[in-house]
Amino acid sequence: MKNKYFCMVALFLLLFIACKKNDIQRNPFLQEAKFSRTINLRLVEYNKLKIPGNAVLIDNIGLRGVVVGNSYYAWDRACPSQALSECSQMTLEDNNYFMYCPCNGVRYSLLNGQPQTGNSPYPMLNYQVVTNGDFLTISN
Repeated sequence: MKNKYFCMVALFLLLFIACKKNDIQRNPFLQEAKFSRTINLRLVEYNKLKIPGNAVLIDNIGLRGVVVGNSYYAWDRACPSQALSECSQMTLEDNNYFMYCPCNGVRYSLLNGQPQTGNSPYPMLNYQVVTNGDFLTISN
């Protein structure tokens, strides 16, 4: 009986120690933006999302607008390593694979939100995307 009890306690402790929460670094200057926006993919302004490798910019949601890729991911356009300012809205590069922060010159990958060039401790802020037929709901 003691052996069984000892095994249960050891298993519990092992699981407790192994289930460590991974902390994701996030810019402390960027506040949470609570929103939900549904877009209709049949509209002309979202036609680019039907072509692989494309992305569209959507203003007036999130902190500085959102970039949505045709794999249906969404990232905030606020520079992840800057406080909100006039220069902290990232731009989509011509190849549709990177976002560029004009404040510090850092390029971020649209595939994973991680900085690719420059020095930034923070990834891009991502949002939830839910598909329902021809509609995408982007929310936080």
